[in-house]
Amino acid sequence: MATEDYSKNGLLTYLRESARSGLLNPAVARSRKIAAVHLLDHIESEERLNLRLLDVDHLCSKIHKLEDSSIRVEALDLYNARLKSALEDYFNYLDDPDNFVSSSTKQPSAKIRKKKDCQEQKALEDITLSQTEQIQDIVPIKIRQDLTVFIKDLPMDLKTTEAEKITRVVMAYVDGSGGKP
Repeated sequence: MATEDYSKNGLLTYLRESARSGLLNPAVARSRKIAAVHLLDHIESEERLNLRLLDVDHLCSKIHKLEDSSIRVEALDLYNARLKSALEDYFNYLDDPDNFVSSSTKQPSAKIRKKKDCQEQKALEDITLSQTEQIQDIVPIKIRQDLTVFIKDLPMDLKTTEAEKITRVVMAYVDGSGGKP
């Protein structure tokens, strides 16, 4: 098909138009376009005309060496993944535009879903445990029918002098007494 455009400009146009047309989520298209702009500035002229020749991992390695680590590795890895996804979707779109479905909208595999479910379960357990620990650290003291005061982080080995110090601080709040009982 002579009308297929595998160039850098073709990819950037695809990303812009796919966000407008609803083919891609606008945020996904925007993040992929940002990655493409940053990375594709460093490609050779023949790669600009035919992105199928591009090795994204090699490009990112080259950029990391050229930029002398001015781009954080995490950002470069993120750009790498986004550019690969953009290229995969772009090539799939060019192959069959009528039946195109973005890889960003496909359902994750059962293995990925199971891993995500395990991570979510662990996070919920951690939250529950931390809340339980917090509740144990708080001592409620009901001082009136309608008022309870909570003291947090009292040590188990509280000394008499430390308790007296806490008492003096509380007594400073007594209305007009200046801390005197």
